[in-house]
Amino acid sequence: MSVTIRDATVMQEGAGARVTRHLPLPAFMNFDPFVMFDHFELSPGTGFPEHPHRGFEAITYLFSGELEHRDNLGNVSRVGAGGAQRFTAGAGIVHSEMPSTEEATSGIQLWVNLPQRLKAEEPAYQEAPAATIPEETVPGGTVRHIAGADGEVKLLTDALYRQLLLEPGAAYELTLPVGWRAIVYLKGGAAEVNGISLARTQAAFLEDEATIRIQTREASELMIAAGRPHGEPIRQRGPYVD
Repeated sequence: MSVTIRDATVMQEGAGARVTRHLPLPAFMNFDPFVMFDHFELSPGTGFPEHPHRGFEAITYLFSGELEHRDNLGNVSRVGAGGAQRFTAGAGIVHSEMPSTEEATSGIQLWVNLPQRLKAEEPAYQEAPAATIPEETVPGGTVRHIAGADGEVKLLTDALYRQLLLEPGAAYELTLPVGWRAIVYLKGGAAEVNGISLARTQAAFLEDEATIRIQTREASELMIAAGRPHGEPIRQRGPYVD
């Protein structure tokens, strides 16, 4: 059992996009099945122009602003704050994600690796507007079920993705299936994960932990990504995960 707290690295990606990155970094490339975790912040004129991908699925979840997705499948879609979009890169996709309003746009992009048996899947796209994301009221806050069995976004592999909006002094627990790994990211506030303090923009990486226990010290916003590792070699090269 282990809980490791990691700091993020701030960098630029795409066309002037500011990202606070936990994965991939030279000393920590992936956390099977997750191969990217970026908190991005975009001003007008910045973003992610057309580029290729293959071998994984990506979920973009927005905190603010609006993002337009275009791809070589013919999809053109706009998603606003509280909404999400998912593309399955599979055998290959070319897409862009650019702000579609003059306000600041921010969110998280999470990449979930595909196992070798699914690397050649046909590419696909799903839009999930904010109104379609299920919300659950819990003691001391709200949980938004972005992806997973209870979520709106559908994935080809066993994983879940949630946003937590918690009041000061709230406690939240999530029991994980045996063998799953999890990332808990603190977007804002102050909290503890399994008894370990987490500061803003830090993330807790949990392995062989049966339960995630979160306790807040002030109003906090957190993201949880959890999934079953594939246990296969991961070959990451920029936009490709082979």
